[in-house]
Amino acid sequence: MHEVAEGVYRLGRSHHNFYLITRGGKATVIDAGGSSELVLLERALHHLDLVLDDVEAVLVTHAHTDHIGFAALASRQGISVRVHEEEAEYARDRSKGTQVTTWDLPLWRPPVWLFLVEMIRAGAHKGFAVPGVETVADGETLDLPGRPLVVHTPGHTAGHAAFVLPREGILFCGDAIATRSLIRGGVGPRMLEDLFHTDPALARDSLGRLSALDTELLLPGHGDPWGGPIADIVEPLRAG
Repeated sequence: MHEVAEGVYRLGRSHHNFYLITRGGKATVIDAGGSSELVLLERALHHLDLVLDDVEAVLVTHAHTDHIGFAALASRQGISVRVHEEEAEYARDRSKGTQVTTWDLPLWRPPVWLFLVEMIRAGAHKGFAVPGVETVADGETLDLPGRPLVVHTPGHTAGHAAFVLPREGILFCGDAIATRSLIRGGVGPRMLEDLFHTDPALARDSLGRLSALDTELLLPGHGDPWGGPIADIVEPLRAG
């Protein structure tokens, strides 16, 4: 666990992240890591003198297994799990989702194997449906710790969403932007390779929605936090 901003903590492993926001003894979780990583959340909460009952919601950027992993377990414990309304059917029925498989990856590249090992350790090779998932809408400010704003950013998946803390200038971008390549191993702001997106052109176009935001800290699903105005990151990526 690493505090990346006041009351905002980065959890996960070397190749992927999820986040914990704490305000006034309550918490919001952004993404749900792999299926075996609920224990990482529990440990972080314990360190902060909190428990799972203090988590008001898990907000999932999209329904890939390295982002929705322990959401089913959280839901069974009474925690609200929410996704964008266009992602709900994939969260509720894993057979409807689309996701890169091991055999789609360029397995001759060493960084790919490091990524796969981390995904297995996290339980991200297992996907569990969340029948009771709730939905959020684009532009909605959620009455949760941090008051996150929903920004629909389709392309990686149809219902991919980013979450923004406007007062703090923090953007949780899911897989819309990464700061680490899962295939080549490079670091710095980038889009994930096209093979990871259901619609690469739409994913690139959706970056324009992020560029308009007034944020200074990017917290991605893959890679380290990145400081600076989001427009400075987005425009070069959109230009290709």
